Amino acid sequence: MLLPFVLALWQWQRGMDKLGLEQALATRQAAPPARMLPSTGMADLARYRLQGVRAAGLPIRLANSLLEGMPGQRVLQPLRLADGSLILADLGWRAANSPLPDLSLPAQLPGQWWPWHGRWTLPAARLGTAGEVDAVDMAALIRRYPGHWHAGVFIAQPPLSGLQPWPLLPPLSAQRHFAYAVQWLLLGLCLLWRWRRSGA
Repeated sequence: MLLPFVLALWQWQRGMDKLGLEQALATRQAAPPARMLPSTGMADLARYRLQGVRAAGLPIRLANSLLEGMPGQRVLQPLRLADGSLILADLGWRAANSPLPDLSLPAQLPGQWWPWHGRWTLPAARLGTAGEVDAVDMAALIRRYPGHWHAGVFIAQPPLSGLQPWPLLPPLSAQRHFAYAVQWLLLGLCLLWRWRRSGA
């Protein structure tokens, strides 16, 4: 009997979280891009144009990355910035079995700094720091490329030539979460009304 109300509250909380993220993203996108990441702090969703970047090793191809229902890979690259610090960059998405394009980086790489979300994987998943993997082994990546690492991931916007953009936000908006919350609430009220009627 209480389950629909619990689910309504859960969807409402998810909607509030998503609404905060959408508002923060809109504010950050309106601001001009900065030139350097701050030396400390967490990913702030802000736009940057990173200068003096160069590849620090082979790209990481994150498998099982569906885009609009199509299987593919997100192409990730450890980057060493002009000040010597490092960050993991998401250069874009490629369809499965499509050729990997040239990953030459421009002198200034535009994009946004986002928190890194780990993936849920099975025990036999391929964790790694290069090539095709199911999840990035961040601890091994930091050991492989020692130095000061910035938290999160830098998502190239637009992606490199030959790659497709990876959406910044999941397709489920805050309004959809709120709509689901209302549906669960109405279902719970209907069940409560029927229970009261049956006990009358």
